[in-house]
Amino acid sequence: MKIYLDAYLSKNLGDDLFIDIITNRYKNHEFYAISKGIKGYNQKNLKVYTNSYVYRALKKFQFEKYLANRCDLVVTIGGSMYMENGDSKRDFSLGKNKHYILGTNFGPYNTKEYYENIYGIFKNAEDVCFREKYSKDLFKDLPNIRYAPDIVFSMDTNNVNITNRKRAIISVISCSYKLGDKYTKLYEKKMIELIKLLLNKKYEICLMSFCKLEQDEKAIESILKQCDENMRKNIETYYYDGNIKDALEVIGDSQLVIGSRFHANIIGLLLGKTIIPVIYSDKTIHSIEDMEINPKIIDIRDLEKFNVNSINEIDLTNKFDITKQKETANKHFEKLDKLLLKNTEVVHSDYIEA
Repeated sequence: MKIYLDAYLSKNLGDDLFIDIITNRYKNHEFYAISKGIKGYNQKNLKVYTNSYVYRALKKFQFEKYLANRCDLVVTIGGSMYMENGDSKRDFSLGKNKHYILGTNFGPYNTKEYYENIYGIFKNAEDVCFREKYSKDLFKDLPNIRYAPDIVFSMDTNNVNITNRKRAIISVISCSYKLGDKYTKLYEKKMIELIKLLLNKKYEICLMSFCKLEQDEKAIESILKQCDENMRKNIETYYYDGNIKDALEVIGDSQLVIGSRFHANIIGLLLGKTIIPVIYSDKTIHSIEDMEINPKIIDIRDLEKFNVNSINEIDLTNKFDITKQKETANKHFEKLDKLLLKNTEVVHSDYIEA
């Protein structure tokens, strides 16, 4: 089958894992997607249109729907795919074909108009499987709504080298990009305090960027500039550039993950690490509640109340059982499996021409 893949193709590690998982799960089918210009996604069963000028021009003429209608079905896969972002009337429809929506959460949203807009999209979808119960409950009257733990929990990690090195991975975000400039100064100050605390406890430190486009790298550079020379020489950096295996190895080679990125925490749990989520959105709180775990949480939106010295040895060594999440995350695909895994023959056909 030809599948139009509605995903976030911007070299973001979390979203790239979604894309990698679904294209490898259905290797005998062909996927087509559109990127704003980010290259490096094409593979044997995935064709991505990446010309940024063509994207901007053709988007105007609903190129997405055109391409989706040339395929056999549409799959939306991603986390925060349905945020309001000030546009309550945005058209999320993707043509005439059956639409499967996997791994997402709804919101944040501010208006009834936006909720009703997305309600219509979900109502007409073949299947909607949320990654948090909070979102599911907002649409619980729809018969096609389900819940399963985050899709990344379904990932096979047998080939990831996992150590117990006394190293802390700190995934950094740009508060300016995610929340607004007013949070930046205090966030960076608290990250530096965390680094000092961990260095004093003899941890090695690695500041990790998950997405260059969303300015993680700039935030890391800003933090480093505020550190003294002695601190800087004891801090490594890792900038994700599309090499998923390499990025997973970096996280695997640690004891502790301090995750400003949602999926830093999910990957950390998956690889058996202690996590301290640094949250900028309620989506992380909802997922932690669903998992019924109790890590130390740092809320960027309430940093004035956070004292770095409140972090104790238990916070730095807590481990959490996610056996259930790993066993049930595959349920995101249970409806799609019935359609796409009915046979195993390899499909050979030319790529769709735009």
